[in-house]
Amino acid sequence: MKTTIRLCCIACMIPVITNAQGRDQRISDLERKLVEARSTVAALLSTIDSLSTEVRALRQPDLKSTLIAETTPMPALPPPETAKKYREQILRPDLGHDERQSELSPRPELFIQSRFQALPISGTDQQVAPSNFVLTRMETRWSGRVAEKIGMGFELQYHPAPAGGAVEIVNDAFVEYYPNAAVTIRAGQFVKPFGFDIQQSSSVRESPERGIFAGYFFPGQRDRGLMVTAKLDRLGSLWHGTQIFAAALNGNRFFIDNNRNLNYNLRIRKVFETIPLAIGASVQLGRQLLPPGKAGTNKENIYGADVQWNWGRFGLRGELVAGNMPSTLLSLDPEFAPRFRAGAHSLGAAVFASVRVIKQDRVYWRYDQFNHDPITGDNIRAFNIGYLRSMGDHSRLGIDYQLKNRSSFNDDRLNTRLQLSWNVSY
Repeated sequence: MKTTIRLCCIACMIPVITNAQGRDQRISDLERKLVEARSTVAALLSTIDSLSTEVRALRQPDLKSTLIAETTPMPALPPPETAKKYREQILRPDLGHDERQSELSPRPELFIQSRFQALPISGTDQQVAPSNFVLTRMETRWSGRVAEKIGMGFELQYHPAPAGGAVEIVNDAFVEYYPNAAVTIRAGQFVKPFGFDIQQSSSVRESPERGIFAGYFFPGQRDRGLMVTAKLDRLGSLWHGTQIFAAALNGNRFFIDNNRNLNYNLRIRKVFETIPLAIGASVQLGRQLLPPGKAGTNKENIYGADVQWNWGRFGLRGELVAGNMPSTLLSLDPEFAPRFRAGAHSLGAAVFASVRVIKQDRVYWRYDQFNHDPITGDNIRAFNIGYLRSMGDHSRLGIDYQLKNRSSFNDDRLNTRLQLSWNVSY
């Protein structure tokens, strides 16, 4: 009986012993996995610390590099926008653009140019070569888009008023219509579409005055009539950067019509962005007045070609203009040139070179010639060398020295050797 009871107890204990052994095995397995996990976490933490240390070391500059940077000054390289701005000034500084890109503002654009002139050319008087302090330009302008397809421009200048040239007070007075994104129609009084020097604004021109030929062929630079301009980019890649101007104008030498004929102007210009280079060709076909008692052709045909090129800090422009000798000068009533000959021709040329020294400074030289001056009949030659200093975006100082063989007498004349100019535009 006792034996039977013992066997029953042993049989009951077997499951308990088995369960205890299984539990111990699971505990052992879990403890082993916990140790492995801790080891893995420790390795990961070590890797994170190592990477953090390396990142901190990379963020801090090397002491040797720091010392070199502090002791060795880096060359002053101009920012890309400076080079781009200089390129735009050489290739296309405000040449006959329309007003569609900006809305008309109540605040006018202001331009003042003050100048000190000295060392007059031999044989000149105060009237031909004004000296000392002069206010060469005082202008105010409103321009811009007044509606989706309508724009306007209105410019006044004060400096002709004291000289009795009241009609010259109005420079620009025109309206524009934009039938599409490529075409602009302009009517009124505006700058003639001919060449580069005629269209370049006084506020951005580097030399004190335009080329000599401009004052004889196009005194005042403006005329009254109708002009159509078109950008030809949509015609294909060959025409990209090409613009054409066509105008019918009164064709006089001042702002009032002195004959019953119209002159016709045509200009085409192409800008090659990748070179960068710009070339243009211009023509004016028309008639002019002849002095009383003189017979001969009264044609007023003028032809021109111009080129502008930029390479880094260097800019170059050239322009050649030739045509019938002008019969009249800049005046309210027709004033005939004393050496005018019907059928004779005059020729003008100008070459301008500029070097951008740094962002604010540049130096330039210009050779300017005009053959068969209708006032004296002589050839005029001038060589200018100058320095420009920009003071912010609105002001500029210039020093110019000129060598000139004889005087010129028409619009924008410059008959002194030394010019100190201060421009302010706002």
